[in-house]
Amino acid sequence: MGVMLHTGDLEFDEIVGFGQESGKLGFERFWLTEESGKEAFALLALLAREAPGIALGTSIVNFYSRTPTLLAMGARTIWDLTQGRFALGIGTGGVGFMVRGHGTGIPRPIARGRESLRIIRGLLSQKRFSYEGEWFQVKDYHLREGPIEAPLPIYLAALGPQMVRLAATEFDGFIMNWPTAEAVAEYRGIVEKAARQAGRDPSAVKILSLTMTVADPNDDTSIDAMRRGLAFYCASEHYLHIADISGHGADARKVHEVWQTGDFKKAASLVTDAMVEKFSVTTSKELQRILADGVYPIIYPVPRHDQMYEDHVETARVAMKYATSIPSPAAAGEG
Repeated sequence: MGVMLHTGDLEFDEIVGFGQESGKLGFERFWLTEESGKEAFALLALLAREAPGIALGTSIVNFYSRTPTLLAMGARTIWDLTQGRFALGIGTGGVGFMVRGHGTGIPRPIARGRESLRIIRGLLSQKRFSYEGEWFQVKDYHLREGPIEAPLPIYLAALGPQMVRLAATEFDGFIMNWPTAEAVAEYRGIVEKAARQAGRDPSAVKILSLTMTVADPNDDTSIDAMRRGLAFYCASEHYLHIADISGHGADARKVHEVWQTGDFKKAASLVTDAMVEKFSVTTSKELQRILADGVYPIIYPVPRHDQMYEDHVETARVAMKYATSIPSPAAAGEG
């Protein structure tokens, strides 16, 4: 399992402390999102020195605001600082961040993702590399320090079927969100077909998922924080298909409609208990189901605003307890 955070939610010392604690708890990797928070690679460099007991990753950085060459250079830097314990997650970035923040939008994401991957891989694996692409023309270029000694795991952030197909044909896997049983089954079917068509073994395509988790499922304020977090995702049309196939499409659309009016509090109040149970982890049974489905969970703490650091650490502790607890015979039978 991995664990993540939004880099703007905590101060530097808190992020280092959270990374160190996550390593002690037994998490395999500490993942960073970037969005509008702290710049990812600078923070990864700090963590590589201050929290050496845990591998690092990005979940995600976008491939529009950085060139593939700059992404390769950043990945190479953290790869060296961690002695090869780094994984790169890339994707479009949220539409809002890319339109309002970067002013780029997300044009032709499939082609852009493919081109970015091929250039990053080429620069990290070849002594000299050239590529004629739609956006970038790399001409007989090399990184001064040369190729890395082993393949860098590169994952694509994917929700829609086309992005999942791209991941299945070229990436090491993909990072999803809301890993319901229905969504995982649908994605696995896409991977099976697309990977085989590309001559790949479908089992080589790793499925990772952000896994929204609360610190205290028995506390109403903690569950309310999750309602707000889920409402934020319901506001994006990209998540409505998962809601549909998971049996909560109508409720998710109500939340979506109210969120568009700007009444975020009301939208959050419309997130039902059943949606919280379905789309987030509040019990050991749900996390163990995700693990049993062969998904690598990236624990995604959804904290209360007045307990930011405490809830991040406690969520990690609770999730590790869930993952290592032995299911009861009744729960095992239901699974």
